[in-house]
Amino acid sequence: MRTSPRPGPLGASPAGPLLAALVLLALTAAALPALGAPRVEIWAAPADAPARRGPIEARLGEPTTLFAVARAGGRYYTDAPALRGVSARRLRPLADLGRAVTVTWHRVEPVPHHVDTPPPNPGNAAYSNAVLFGPRHGQWLGYDTLSYTTTPAGHGARLTIDRVQPTHPRLRAQANGLGTMRYQATVTVDGRAHRSPGAEAVARAGIAPSVFRVSVRRADDLVGWLESLYNVPNVFGSAGRGAHHQTDRHQGADCADVLVGGARKAGATLAYTSVAGLAAQVDWRTPTLLLDGGGLWAEAEDGTRTPVHLRWGDALARGDLMFIKYAPVDWTGRRWDHIGMLGEDRGAAGILDGEDAVLHMGYLFGLVSEPAARHGTAIVRFARFKPRTLKQIARRARRLARRPAP
Repeated sequence: MRTSPRPGPLGASPAGPLLAALVLLALTAAALPALGAPRVEIWAAPADAPARRGPIEARLGEPTTLFAVARAGGRYYTDAPALRGVSARRLRPLADLGRAVTVTWHRVEPVPHHVDTPPPNPGNAAYSNAVLFGPRHGQWLGYDTLSYTTTPAGHGARLTIDRVQPTHPRLRAQANGLGTMRYQATVTVDGRAHRSPGAEAVARAGIAPSVFRVSVRRADDLVGWLESLYNVPNVFGSAGRGAHHQTDRHQGADCADVLVGGARKAGATLAYTSVAGLAAQVDWRTPTLLLDGGGLWAEAEDGTRTPVHLRWGDALARGDLMFIKYAPVDWTGRRWDHIGMLGEDRGAAGILDGEDAVLHMGYLFGLVSEPAARHGTAIVRFARFKPRTLKQIARRARRLARRPAP
């Protein structure tokens, strides 16, 4: 007579655990397609704070951790300890998405100027929304097409950064850890890749706001916030209104807009304008002067020149503006061709000279910090934002200084 196997604990047969595991695996495999393809996002947190959506503005050296978050079936799959605004019961570890889950990270970087795409101004590789030079200089052409690329940034469910590291050697050396970078996370589940928005997510004016952004600054003053705009492409005639302006979105900026954008990030309520428009937002600190390799000069009507010595901390200060008219050729027919911001005293101590740093929007590589003498022979005039603007910036700096250290 055949007898049945003796029941094990809880009435299970010896094959019970294996059968139960197979059933659970089958149920899990059947359940995953029902969740739909996960939507991958990047959330970020400074130090041990709960991760949150949206761009991050960080100080150089302050670690920020980026977390891959996959949303499916009303749940958030992530290795972040907490997500701001999401209850713990809706959180699941990334490993619950499938049998094999991996995460890779990429930087999403702007190509700094036209390389493989036709420029709107033939023969001029600079990004531009308007005509460059000649009798039609400044005439609107429409938003230029900006290009982006991706480069590997790391592996793992989280990525911690404390500085910006562009791939282009010139941009990397110039920014020295400061500026703006975007990131993309790829979550691969059982061989299928799911990505957060990346280089393909391009809006009419440039990279879409949905591509995760980190901007790193050195300090909370005007120059510090301006430095967070390194690695933002030069786009002549950058455009848009308020928060939708290309500069506010860190898509692109021209020489005037990058200074306004830095001031807005610092707390000022300035509107975007041209170099000529900025002249109405400042108090002049000097008369019109001549700048050349020998220094600054006051030029009389008879052509005689007298050297001018402007002292840091007295006549001029970090964050003051330098309006520039290139000489002797008039390229644009405008009162001012260009504008920059004084950075730091790098030459003769206490005296403004050709070695001192001026931050300005460079021709092909975005914001740069260069010696004043690099502008060659030019007519210049120095100015400072009006007291109302400076008070707004100082107020925000004081507020940030009261933050607890991360």
